[in-house]
Amino acid sequence: MFNFEFSVIKYRFEALSSFTTPYFLGSTFRGILGRKLKKIVCIKPGTECQVCEFRMTCPYTVIFETESFLNKPSRYIMRPPFEKKELQEGDSLELEITLLGETANYWEFISQAFAGILNLGKDRYLKTVGMEFYHPFEGIYYPVKSFIPRFEAYHFLEFITGQKKLDIKIYPTSLKFGGEFVSYKTFNKETLIKAIVSRISVVANHYGLKTGKIFIDPSAIELENLKTRAVPMKRWSNRKKTHMVIPAFEAEFTISGEINAIYPYLTTVELINLGKSVSFGLGRIDIL
Repeated sequence: MFNFEFSVIKYRFEALSSFTTPYFLGSTFRGILGRKLKKIVCIKPGTECQVCEFRMTCPYTVIFETESFLNKPSRYIMRPPFEKKELQEGDSLELEITLLGETANYWEFISQAFAGILNLGKDRYLKTVGMEFYHPFEGIYYPVKSFIPRFEAYHFLEFITGQKKLDIKIYPTSLKFGGEFVSYKTFNKETLIKAIVSRISVVANHYGLKTGKIFIDPSAIELENLKTRAVPMKRWSNRKKTHMVIPAFEAEFTISGEINAIYPYLTTVELINLGKSVSFGLGRIDIL
């Protein structure tokens, strides 16, 4: 048994110029969120966050610097598009963000950070034109009015499917077990199960509850047509003032066997991602 509260927001943007989107947009969106959020909420802009007396309660550190200052996993998970796309002026782009626990109370700060015109750099501009919240148990998006509802993850345990097979796509993902990064060459069924159990356990332990171990029977399922490839993700670190490379890989495969042995957990990680650097958008997994 596990449970945690979460909310999901989808932002819609319109291109104000013609440009090609990079495949890895998560780092750019995260940078925009961090810069604008700090500008909106910081009441002591001349003080470093590390020594600020408000660092434990400031919306900026509570939302954006959870891992650095509170020693907890990121409270938000980005699900950007992973697609190199030629955008023309007026074309649309979407970004989905999952908020964990009480972070949903700060949704207005996050939305304000994404409001207006966003500069992606190199004369690439987007304008925010819409915002919706996702109801995961109805599979429907609703317009945001005065609040963002929170949902409880334990309901995913009730999910079943009549499908005999599931096609799965894992976008750039960085997994690390026992101090070692997982290579695309060694990713397999056992790694997938371990990553799912680990991710749900970490989120539930910090932002909800977990009673007993989460068990997915490896003998109940098989991975067919597994295809993987290395896709190291390069990003700029404002804190370290240097480019960093995150070891990552992608995978596509089909799950067969007793699908419902893993289906509730797959639907859970669809919204909270897998592995490390989920605040950048890594670890996105889709049931196709």
